Amino acid sequence: MPSGIKLISLNVEISEHLDRVLPFLEREMPDVACIQELNEEDIPRFSKALGGVPGLFVPMGRHVRKGIAAVMGIGIFSRLPVKKQDVRYYEGTPGSLQDSDLDKPETYNLFNRAVAICDVEKEGTEFRIATTHFTWSDRGEATDLQREKMRALLAILETQGDFVLVGDFNAPRGGEMFGMLAARYTDNIPPHYRTSLDISLHRAGKTKPEELSGKMVDGLFSTPGYAVSDVELIPGLSDHCALRATVTKAMSQ
Repeated sequence: MPSGIKLISLNVEISEHLDRVLPFLEREMPDVACIQELNEEDIPRFSKALGGVPGLFVPMGRHVRKGIAAVMGIGIFSRLPVKKQDVRYYEGTPGSLQDSDLDKPETYNLFNRAVAICDVEKEGTEFRIATTHFTWSDRGEATDLQREKMRALLAILETQGDFVLVGDFNAPRGGEMFGMLAARYTDNIPPHYRTSLDISLHRAGKTKPEELSGKMVDGLFSTPGYAVSDVELIPGLSDHCALRATVTKAMSQ
């Protein structure tokens, strides 16, 4: 059986924490890195930190912060050969980008939403890795919009065979939206982790720390074709913790 691949997923909060994030990636050198809230202008820096590898970038919209608009999206960087890549939208239109302002929550869901999918190869074995940044809701409470988009996301996933899915799901474990994923796929984050938000770096950490303490909003899901082990959440990098894991093909494969 081939050895596993090292996978890292992290919401980097645009360019706010690159002095922490980029050295971390340089030290870790994952086989595959899935990044959410990736600023398009920062792609060369991520590529360099990961050994010069190219990345698959999916723009979601323009993020307005401090009066400056930056194209933001999700990305997958692979140090392994990429055999195939795909992007499937469950909200919005490719090429049409709307503005979202951090100070205006009513704009948060103007972004496109998509799943980025890469098939990478190690020692002759292919691994399918996917990432997304799901529809936002206030305080992580389920909404009709989230229900609609979750149905659309699940319809896409059902066509993808075996995969590992990581990302920021904007919905806490134990809630309805997270539960819809966990009912179909294995939730690989150990139960002793209660939150994936870094209270010390999150903008609400000083004013609402109690709201963040139970928000496991990042996910690491897999289908039966994969085994996921050595899962850790790593703080001190961004307003979200990094997810680090080893992914192997399941014994039956």
